[in-house]
Amino acid sequence: MTKNSFSSELKLGFVMALLLVAGLMPAEQWPAIALLAVIAFVAHALVETPTAVLWRRGKQFTLVALLMGSAGLISRGDTEAAIAVLALVLRMFVAFLCGLWLMQVMTAAELIQLLRRWHCPAALVAIMSSLLRYVVVLWDEHERLIRAQQARAGGTPPGWASWLAAVQRMGLLLLRGIDRAERTHRAMLARGWDGTERWLN
Repeated sequence: MTKNSFSSELKLGFVMALLLVAGLMPAEQWPAIALLAVIAFVAHALVETPTAVLWRRGKQFTLVALLMGSAGLISRGDTEAAIAVLALVLRMFVAFLCGLWLMQVMTAAELIQLLRRWHCPAALVAIMSSLLRYVVVLWDEHERLIRAQQARAGGTPPGWASWLAAVQRMGLLLLRGIDRAERTHRAMLARGWDGTERWLN
């Protein structure tokens, strides 16, 4: 095992350990889960993740996490439910910070090769590889949709209309992504793909 692969194993092992501990802790120990989120945040400081990246991604994620948490709180509304929701939101933050940290310290090729060394199912590795390859294509398509919406609306719509436009964009992006995935899969089968990832080193 090379020094670089050993380093990659440590990075992924650190993330998996944090996620496992956060997932197994009972909701009543939410302060310990919050401590894990702090550890993940310190890990970002150690690798000098740009503050702008943390702030931008954090804002987007916080809204989703709070909406999901509030839905669970409204459904029951007692103290036990509040603790469970708090623990869930904290676990989500741990997962978010760990995923973002992994993106800062590992390349896509390193991650895929490491998953293969850890004998992950071939189908999972193939899905991850395709996802990492086409996330850039998906982002470009999202940018084109934004420009098209702004061109038709005469700029960015204000207030609630911007949220409605974002929801419509996500729906279109999902449909286009499914269509693109089907076409890509047919093309790969036509070229003799058998589900095995092969890397040229």
